[in-house]
Amino acid sequence: MLPLVDILSDLLTHAERAEWLTRVPDGVVFRDHMDIRKVLQAAGFGAGVAYLDARLAAVNSVRLPDGALPQTRIFALNLTQIDLNIAARAGATGAE
Repeated sequence: MLPLVDILSDLLTHAERAEWLTRVPDGVVFRDHMDIRKVLQAAGFGAGVAYLDARLAAVNSVRLPDGALPQTRIFALNLTQIDLNIAARAGATGAE
């Protein structure tokens, strides 16, 4: 694994994993999505896997004529990010 994915695998909480997922560049998501998925699955972080899928879909999405993402992709990203934040907060309170 590359250093950024190694950092993810060393994180101890879902809150830390969620922060990593929201900050990592799209290029890393595109390049390393299989390794990222394995780390998230091993940690039991389903909300992270769903968010990863939404980001990967957005990276690979055909853009609208003005270059924007289709609303379906934006909605999926927003919805999975809400779930990601809820899971991160639950993890921070010990409800993981």
